[in-house]
This record gives sequence, C-alpha cells and structure tokens, in this order.
Amino acid sequence: MPQSEPTLLDGGSYVDGCPHARLAELREAGTTSWQPGTVDRTMSQPEVMGAWFVHRYEEVKAVLRDPATFSSQRRTVMLVDPAPDRVEAMANMLINMDPPKHSRYRRLVAPIFTPRRMEALRPRVEAIAKGVIDKIASKGTADGINDIAAPMPMRVIAELLGIPERGEQIFEISNRMVGAVDAPDPETRRELALEAALDIHLLGQETAREKRGSPDGTILSAYVNGTLEGVEGDQPGATDEEAGWFMMLMAVGGNETVRTATAQAIRILAEWPDQRDLLVSDLDRHIPGAVEEILRYRAPLRSIRRTASTDTEIDGQTVAEGGKVVCNFTAALRDPRAFDDPDTFDITREQPRTQLAFGFGEHYCLGANLARLQLQVILREIYSRIPDIHPSGEVVHQPTPLIAAMLRMPVAFTPER
Repeated sequence: MPQSEPTLLDGGSYVDGCPHARLAELREAGTTSWQPGTVDRTMSQPEVMGAWFVHRYEEVKAVLRDPATFSSQRRTVMLVDPAPDRVEAMANMLINMDPPKHSRYRRLVAPIFTPRRMEALRPRVEAIAKGVIDKIASKGTADGINDIAAPMPMRVIAELLGIPERGEQIFEISNRMVGAVDAPDPETRRELALEAALDIHLLGQETAREKRGSPDGTILSAYVNGTLEGVEGDQPGATDEEAGWFMMLMAVGGNETVRTATAQAIRILAEWPDQRDLLVSDLDRHIPGAVEEILRYRAPLRSIRRTASTDTEIDGQTVAEGGKVVCNFTAALRDPRAFDDPDTFDITREQPRTQLAFGFGEHYCLGANLARLQLQVILREIYSRIPDIHPSGEVVHQPTPLIAAMLRMPVAFTPER
C-alpha cells in the first residue's frame, strides 16, 4: 500500500466518503490485503490493531458462514480493539456471541421479525413516514439527515422496544455513540461516545427491570422474559446486563442502518437522475428493486470484524490464530465476479440471493425485513411528494471505516402545493 495513503482502519480514509477506486484496486490485486494498525483518538481504546481486509464477495461469505474458524466473540465484531477487560462484558451483546449461545438468544426475538409480523407494522410505519415528510414538504429545503433520514427509524425502534416515549432519547444517545455529532476535537467525541454507551446500557437495564415478569409482546420484553408467540420450548430470558447490551445493539444497528441508507438514497438518486425518473414513473414496480440496489451500491455498514480461532487461510493467504479479519462489504458488493458492471447504479438489476448489506450466515441481520419495510415506505413518501429532492450544499461524511453515514446534508426540492 502506498505510504501516502492512510490505512483503511483510519477514519482519514473516509473523509470524502468511501474510497471506491482504492478498494477496487485492492480487490483486483487479491482477495485480501493487509491494512496496518493506526491510532484512533476518538475511541476509548485508541490503539487499533492491523487487520486482513477481505474484499471479494464469495470470500466474505465464506468467512461469515464459518463461526468456528472466524469468531465474533473472541475480540468482538468491532473494528477497534476493546480493552481485554471489556471483551467478556461485550460478549453479552447478541452480535458478539458465537454458537451455541448466539442461537439461543437469537431465538428469543427472531419471531418478532418475520415477514408476516413486519407487514403488520406497515400502517404504523407509513403513518410515521407521512408525518416526517409532512413537516418539510412545503418548505423547499431541509436538513436531509435530521429532518428526513433520522426521525422514522428512531421512532420505529423505540416502539418495537416498547418505549415509544423515549424515542428522542434513544436518537440522541445513538448519535453520540457512533460519533454523529459535531465536536471540537476527537477527544471530546470519544468522551461523548463513552458517556452514551453507559447511558444506553443503563436505559436497557432499567427497561428490562420494568418489563420482567410482565410480557407485553415488545422486543425487549421478549428478550428478558423468554416468552413470545412462536418460540417453542422453555427459553430462559436475558439478564439485565444482557438486556443493556441488546438495547445498545438495537439503538445503533436498528437506527443507524435505515438512517444511513435513507440519506444515501437521496444522494444516489440525485446522482443518477435517469434511475430516479424510472423509479418515480412506477413506484409500485420499482421501489423493491431500488431498495436492494441502494443497499448494494452504497452499503450502510462498510465493514465488520472477525477473529481467527485457529491458524487458517483465506484464498491462500495465511491468517494466524488471533488474527484480525475484516469483511469489507463495500468492496464485496462491487465485486465484478458477483455483479455485472458493478459501479453502475441500476434499480432493475437482478440481485444475487444473498444481500450482503445485511451480513450473512448465523449473524444475518435480524432486522433485515424491518429495514426493507422502512426503506420502501420512506422512499415512496419522498418520491411521490418531493421527487426532485437533491443535496443543495456541502455534504459532510462521518470519517469512519464502520458506517457510510453523513453528519450533514442540506437538501432542496420543489415545495409541495
């Protein structure tokens, strides 16, 4: 790697958005590339170890389908490296669990996310989305992040968790956790993130105590009580500590993915006006395909980490036990071995069976059906009412290898009459 370029683990590589050209060069050079460690002063554990980045579609799938070799729990799925004394506690988060523990806890809540249950939520999601666009449709300008992309997923997640009155609180905390805040320096952003992690963990424990013994059909209630229609057998519920970690996962994962994908959709469709016009010409026909192509073309989650449990190989590259392996979704979802003309945005594209934007294998995103539903609903609301929406000023990217989020994106459109 040229010395003038920062490692892909460094936020500086993402100041201008995703470095697609660089990722393409690395992907064509080989399945994996070694990315040196760095120091990230925004994190509580600033020393970030080097890692093997996996850039190709099939090899990313191979890593994710093999939890025995590539562990989520050993050093967590975080790209940064948690302090050793934090790893055991963080293993209580569902996304950081390995089998068989992961399977048991996933079964507690998986029935909530079935297509049938998600479809039953459609009227409520539609009402939320309508309210979001109602507030800005007549103005002609808006903050694309805080006015359009962010409000709906925040409210939906809060209602699913059974705490609708705390939606604004969850939104504010999740912003601080992922660094989506304007801060004067990295150290301040780090302190805000640490405070937010504690806040959301405590909120999860508090809510777990409120719902324990009083099942109400909400997702956090199911997690702590182990009782949900469709779950077979006697499933013990999660502890308060585990519920705190679950709240953290939902607040960030459930909120951030849809928010980022919605904001990116506005950017992408403005960059590809022919595809926007095609979408608008027949929303019923093209919205499902548009959602899948948006997720592929600019995946909300850029990368996720695994740790080798034993000496192994990835397409001939030796990875030692304890080695850090980063599955790069952004590169894999533009792999020409899996996609024809991958740098072209095409809402009519025939997608492969596996939508890697939601992961793969046992950790395939529980909320994929919910995310799709929300994205379909908000895109319909936007492009049936303010279809010429486009960025109208400087777009400020969040400089992180983790998510394709933006801090600011002013937008303009023809006001609704």
